[in-house]
Amino acid sequence: MIKQVYMFKVGEHGEVPGAEVFWMKEFNSWIRLSFYSFLVESEDNYTLINTGLARDLTLRNKFLREWAGSDRCKFSVKDEEKIENHLKKINLTPDDISQIIITPVQDYTIGNIDLFKKAKLIFSRRGWFEDVVNPSPSPFLNRDVYLPKYVREYLFEEAWNRIVLTDDQKIGDIFLKWTGCHHRSSMSIILDNKICITDAAFVSKNLETKTPIGIAEDIYECIRAYDYLQEECRIIIPAYDPENIVKYGEKL
Repeated sequence: MIKQVYMFKVGEHGEVPGAEVFWMKEFNSWIRLSFYSFLVESEDNYTLINTGLARDLTLRNKFLREWAGSDRCKFSVKDEEKIENHLKKINLTPDDISQIIITPVQDYTIGNIDLFKKAKLIFSRRGWFEDVVNPSPSPFLNRDVYLPKYVREYLFEEAWNRIVLTDDQKIGDIFLKWTGCHHRSSMSIILDNKICITDAAFVSKNLETKTPIGIAEDIYECIRAYDYLQEECRIIIPAYDPENIVKYGEKL
């Protein structure tokens, strides 16, 4: 049984072109996005959903600067937004976390996974093979950007025996549903209190208007995800909406 869900703001994406958020729309707009991690407190353990941004953002922000022509959409993290400092505020340390769910596999979700020395590390099985160990990685992005070398070394060496690959299944109080849409490693998180978290929607308007995200590997997966989540969930939290904490609070 879930006792408490915490939402931690773990960084900023600045402003991004509107067409990145809404497929084939908002070409003249810039939209602010934020990054979050979630802590699920159950009766016998703590599950962390994503670990925050990579500690060195040089490569990521170089890529974004070259892509956008400015620093308008650069990644940033304040000291109080670091995941270890969020945990400290509620009297926890990384060693108190029993399991970590990573979705999707990107530098803004997996950047601090090496702080967690005891947790099981849970990934989509499909996402692991297509986004992590695929010998033909994305032609659009340097692997060192979205899966930094220190993270790869940690996963493949120190943490190898704690990796868990999952299909659509329930793990404790949490159902993991592969939805794709954004990345091959993207899963929606369905908690047993019907609070759901998804990166198939960047902001609430994606869900409200059923407009796929602009950075989608399959827009039809996005639409199917919206239909599924709107039927299954009491609350749907889009992964990067800057208004999330205003709407839902830091404790859900």
